[in-house]
Amino acid sequence: MIYTKTGEYAIRAILFLARQPKEALIMSSEIAEKEDIPAHYLAKILQRMAKYGYVDSFKGRGGGFKITEFAKKSSILEIVERVEGPVINLKCITGLKECDEENPCPLHEEWAELRNRIYNLISSRTVQEVAEEYTPTLQKLK
Repeated sequence: MIYTKTGEYAIRAILFLARQPKEALIMSSEIAEKEDIPAHYLAKILQRMAKYGYVDSFKGRGGGFKITEFAKKSSILEIVERVEGPVINLKCITGLKECDEENPCPLHEEWAELRNRIYNLISSRTVQEVAEEYTPTLQKLK
């Protein structure tokens, strides 16, 4: 994909939280189990997301995480870029050091078009929009 495991896990975690009842507090261990994400790794991602206001964190008995309204209105791209930095690989897909409009590789045109389509997709869809499109069948598969 165009982002790392950190970005993938952040997306899976935030979409999981977005599908939960509004006031539900979900333990990171539950998210890790349901989404098959290493628990220690997820804890660090959730801390980062809390720092940027995408999740609220509540400590102690009965604590957990819940998604914020800010996160629901954020694009998938915004979430990932906060967690891991820029997601679009601007490097040449064939690995050339010098690949640009003046010196294109054989795949330059197609890669630029595909990269732009992916970027437009994940920057135009909010977390809430994507979460609402999950079907009960998909939720049961997790």
